[in-house]
Amino acid sequence: MKKLYLAVLGLCSLTAAHAQFENKLYTCDKETYSLLKNLSESQLGKGSIYLFTTTHQDLAWLDHIDACIADRDTLWLTPFLERLQEDPTFKMDIEQTSIVMEYLHRHPESKPLFDKYIKEGRICIGGTFIQPYEEMYAGESLARQFYLGARWLKKNFDGYQTLSYFNVDVPGRTLQMPQIMKKAGVDNLVISRHERGLFYWKAPDGSKVRTYTPGHYIYFYNVMAKEDTAAVKEIGKEAVLWYTKYNDVKKAHTVMPAMLNYELKWDQKPVKNTPVFIDKWNQVEYIRQYGERKWEKVNLPKFEYATADNFFNALDLSTQNLPEIYGERPNVWLYIHGPSHEQAITKSREADRMLPAAEALSASRALVEGTFNAYPVERLNEAWKAKIYPDHGWGGNGGVMTDNEFRRKFEFAYAEAKDMISDQAGFLAASVKTQQEKGRPVVLFNTLSFARNVPAEVPVRFEEGYARGLVLTSSDGGKIPVQLSEVTHYADGSIESAVLHFVAETPSMGLNTYYVNPSDEAVQVSHQAEDNQLENRFYKIELVKGGIRQIWDKELNQPLLQTDKFMGGEIITMRSFGNGAGEFDAVQQPDMEGFDKTTLHAADWEMVENGPVYTSYKMRTPIRHAVVEQVIRVYHDVKRIDFDVDLLNWEGVMYREFRMMIPLALNQAEVSYEVPYGALTVGKDEMPGAAGERYYVENSKQHPRGIGNWISASSGKVAVTLSSSVAVADYIDPTENPVGYTILQPILMASRQSCHYQGNSYFQPGDHSFRFSLTSHESGSIAREEQGVSANESLVAVYQPVQQKNAALAEQTSFLTTNNSLVKVTAFKKCEDDNSFIVRLYNTSAEEQKVKLECMGQAFDLIKTNLIEEEIQPENEIVLGKYAIETYKLKMKK
Repeated sequence: MKKLYLAVLGLCSLTAAHAQFENKLYTCDKETYSLLKNLSESQLGKGSIYLFTTTHQDLAWLDHIDACIADRDTLWLTPFLERLQEDPTFKMDIEQTSIVMEYLHRHPESKPLFDKYIKEGRICIGGTFIQPYEEMYAGESLARQFYLGARWLKKNFDGYQTLSYFNVDVPGRTLQMPQIMKKAGVDNLVISRHERGLFYWKAPDGSKVRTYTPGHYIYFYNVMAKEDTAAVKEIGKEAVLWYTKYNDVKKAHTVMPAMLNYELKWDQKPVKNTPVFIDKWNQVEYIRQYGERKWEKVNLPKFEYATADNFFNALDLSTQNLPEIYGERPNVWLYIHGPSHEQAITKSREADRMLPAAEALSASRALVEGTFNAYPVERLNEAWKAKIYPDHGWGGNGGVMTDNEFRRKFEFAYAEAKDMISDQAGFLAASVKTQQEKGRPVVLFNTLSFARNVPAEVPVRFEEGYARGLVLTSSDGGKIPVQLSEVTHYADGSIESAVLHFVAETPSMGLNTYYVNPSDEAVQVSHQAEDNQLENRFYKIELVKGGIRQIWDKELNQPLLQTDKFMGGEIITMRSFGNGAGEFDAVQQPDMEGFDKTTLHAADWEMVENGPVYTSYKMRTPIRHAVVEQVIRVYHDVKRIDFDVDLLNWEGVMYREFRMMIPLALNQAEVSYEVPYGALTVGKDEMPGAAGERYYVENSKQHPRGIGNWISASSGKVAVTLSSSVAVADYIDPTENPVGYTILQPILMASRQSCHYQGNSYFQPGDHSFRFSLTSHESGSIAREEQGVSANESLVAVYQPVQQKNAALAEQTSFLTTNNSLVKVTAFKKCEDDNSFIVRLYNTSAEEQKVKLECMGQAFDLIKTNLIEEEIQPENEIVLGKYAIETYKLKMKK
C-alpha cells in the first residue's frame, strides 16, 4: 500500500503542481514550506493543537438583553448541545455562569445534558457570573462573582471545579484579581487585547494565575476566514511562538492553543469552515513546494477539540517556565461606565457599600439573638445577583434598553440594601437599653471595622411645644456640639422637624447612643468665619469668586493648593469627543474646544450656615450648557471639607465633559487610589510597559483611572486625600499649556457615544449631583484608607426607637472588633452553608499582620476557608501575609 501511495504522490506531482490539500499531501510556497518543515522538526511536531471553541457574548451588545438571550439559545447553546451529542470528540467552553443560568431557565429539561458533558470534561464553564469591568466594582462585588460563578457550579453540577476565568474583551485588569481568583480555586485566566502568549499574572501578595491571550479573541476566527493557503501559513507562523518560547519540558506531550471565539451575528463562514479545515490539516503527512517534484514527510501537530481547562492542564506538563507579570492594567474603556452612565454607576457604588453593611447588621442581629432566623438570606442573594449582573456591554445595538436594565439592577440592589439596613438597625436600636430620663435616644451604627469620629446627620421630629432649641449629650452625659438644618416650626415657634448635625464617636462595627433634650441655651462657636475666609483649629481657608484660593493646613503648617491656573474646587468643561469603549490604544482625551470654567463667571460665595459643627458656603454660577451649584462644608471638630456639586439644567449636548479641579501645592507628588481590596501607587503598581496587540501606550501612562472610594497625593510628609462619589479621576492637567504639578480631578460626567455603529448616545440630560470630601494628613498614615472610605459611608441613624421589653444591649456596643488598624474587614455575614459567621479581611500593608477578632465576648472556633467559603483548616490565630485577602468561618460555641 505504501508503494501504491508513493506512486499516487508521484502522479500528483506531474498533474497537480498547484494543488493545495490533496489526500495527505500539501503543496505550498517556499515560506510556508519552511514554516511547516520547522514545525515538524520541533518538539511541537508530535504534539497537539488544542482548539477550544466558544462564542464571546456581552450580556447585550449585538442587540438588547432579551434578544441576545434568545440568540444564545437558538444560535449557540441548543445547536452546540446537539453537536456534543452527535460528535463524541467535540468540546466547548461557556465563558460565564449567567449564560448557563439563563439557558436552564428556558430549558430546565437540559440539565441532565449539562451534567453529562461536564462530567465527561466536554464542557468547561468560566468561574465568574459575568465578565465585568473589574475596576468598576468594589472588592466584595468581585468576590461575589465567584460565589455566583465557581461556587454555584460546584453546588449545581455535582462538585464541578472550574479552573478558568474568561474576560476576553475588556482591556483592563485590576491589581488584586489574581489573588481573588486563586482564593476562589480558579487558577487560569483567558483574556485578549493583550500581546499574544502565556504568562503568570501576579498580585501584590504573590498569588499568581496562568494567563493566556491570543492577542485579540477574534484572531483564530480571522484565520479561519482566510483561504487555505493563507490559513496554513498563519498557523505555521503562530506555531513558532509555541515551540520556541513554550513547551520546554522534554518528552512531554506538547500543546499549542487555538481559540475559536466569535460573536453570533458575525459571518458564520469561518465557523463552518473550521471543522473542514482541521480535517484537511490533520491528514497532512507530506509537503512540497510549488513546481517541485520532491516532497517531504512531516509530523504536524494534530488539531483536537479541547476546553480551556484541558489546555492549561496540558500546559502544566509541557511548559516549565513562564514569564511573570505584576501589576494592574488600567482600563482603557473606563469612560463607558462612570462618566457616560453617571447615575447608574453612582447607584452601583452606593450598593457596593450598602450590601456589605446590610449583611453586617444582619449578622450582628444574629449574634445578639443567637439565631439566624431573621437573617434575610433570599433578599441578600437576589440583591447581590442584581448588583453584579451588569457587565461590560453598556450601549451597543438597543443600548437604551440595555443601559436602563443595568441601571434598574443597581437601583434594585441599592433599594433592597437600604431597606434591609433600616430593618436590622431598627431592631438592634430597639434592643439597646436606653434610659428615658437621659432624653430621646439617637442610636448610631458604624458598619466599618474601625472606630470612627465622623459627622452624623439625623432627621428628627417633635410634638408642638417640645423645644425651641436642642442640646445633645453622650450616654455618659457629656455635651456634644450640635447644629440644626432644614428646621421647620409650629405656629408657637417650637421646632416641628430638623436635621441634627454633630460629630459622633462610634466603635468598630458597632453602635453608640446619644440623647436629645430641649434647650434654651445660645449656640457658641469657637471659629472665625466671614464671607470669604474661615479659620478653625485645622484649616485657614480663603475663598474667591468661582473657587478656593487657598487651604492652609495649620497642623502640618503647609499650603495645600497651587492656584495659579485653577482655583480649588473649580468646575471646568471641555470637549470630550470619543466613545465609551472602542478600538483605541489609550483613553481618548478631552480637548479645549468650548472650554469653560466657573471662575470665568465671577460668582460670589454666600455663607449659608455657620454653627459649632460646620460652616457652609454656597455658590451658583452658569457654565457652558448647564448651571453649577456648589456647597463647601467645613467641619470644626474633624479635619474634613465636603464639596457638594450639583450640575443643574444640563442640556445633554454631545461630546462635553465636566471635571472638578483640586490643584495641589505638592512637589513631585506621588498619586495613589483605592482599588478592590487594596491601593495602587501610580508609576509603581501597573503592569510594566504596554499591553501590546494594539495597545502601545505604557500602562503607567494611561489616564484617567478607575478609582474606588478615594484618590490621594503625597509629597514629603504631607498627603491630601479626596473621597469621591464618582468612579473615574485624573491627576494630570488635560488643558492647553499643562502644569507639571498634580491636579486631582474627579470626572463628573461625559456625553460620549457608543462605539457600536447602531449604538446610543450617552446624553444624560437633566440634573446630576456629586459629593466629595477632602482631608490632609501625614504621608503613609492609615488616615488615607480610613478617612477615604469613611467619608463615603454614612453612619446609620435610628431616632427614638421603641425599646423592647427585654432590651439588654449596652448604649455603646461593638459587635465585631479587630485589634489591628492595618487589617480591614470587608464582609461580616452568615456562612452560605451553615449557621456560622463568615469574616473576610484584607491586609493594607506590605508586612505580615496578626489580628484578633472579638464578637461581643462570645467564644468561637476559627476555621480558615477559601474565598467562596470552603473549609481549609482550623486555626488558632489569624495571620495575614502582605496585602493578603483571607476568609474565616467563626463557629460559635454554645
